[in-house]
Amino acid sequence: MIGAGVAGLEAARVAATRGHRVTVREARDRVGGMAVVAGPGAPLVEWLTRRVLALGVTLETSTDGTDRTGFDAVIQATGSTRGKPDHTVDADADVFEIADVRRGTRHLPADGPIVILDPIGGPIGVALAEELGERATLVTPDSIAGNELSRTGDLAPANVRLAQRGAQVQRRSVVRSISRRGDAFVVRVQDRFSGVITELEAAAPIDGAVQVGDCVAPRTILEAVLEGRRAAAGI
Repeated sequence: MIGAGVAGLEAARVAATRGHRVTVREARDRVGGMAVVAGPGAPLVEWLTRRVLALGVTLETSTDGTDRTGFDAVIQATGSTRGKPDHTVDADADVFEIADVRRGTRHLPADGPIVILDPIGGPIGVALAEELGERATLVTPDSIAGNELSRTGDLAPANVRLAQRGAQVQRRSVVRSISRRGDAFVVRVQDRFSGVITELEAAAPIDGAVQVGDCVAPRTILEAVLEGRRAAAGI
């Protein structure tokens, strides 16, 4: 198994329960992939890690997994690379990646508004907006924040929490450009229905479009678990 994100761990778990001898190799120094740093998936990662270890799976971190000799089958679960954004970003506009913020490799300004770009509508952008409270403006193309949270029953509660924390939600909006104005950033968004352009000033813009899987469409932990299970069941 190459990659110890949710998909790789679930594939390892299923393969081990089916009687296979399984080794998981992860390039980073810990397992969990994006789920453990950019969303509320840490408890699932912890459970999967306990289960695969209990089943005798070998977990190897800080290894690239290029040596695949001695194995009858290899499942690659290494995620994807980010595609080209639909909006323009000026050369001097430094956009924060939400994964870097969660890992602690990038630090947000201590003061000022934060604009979170959330084209997916999952828990990642919503969770950060909830933490930032009144500093946050969540930009979503949907008519409600965290549209994908309807799968878990957290859609209405999440929107209540955002309101209670004072976070703003820019609904039905797509990002058109990000530029710098003095020491601040300007995020230009367009209403999907009316076409009206709105300028949002920010101390920092954050791209919350974390995508995994094959990126045919935005993926969630649910797809990662399902695809990992199917891959292992096919061995």
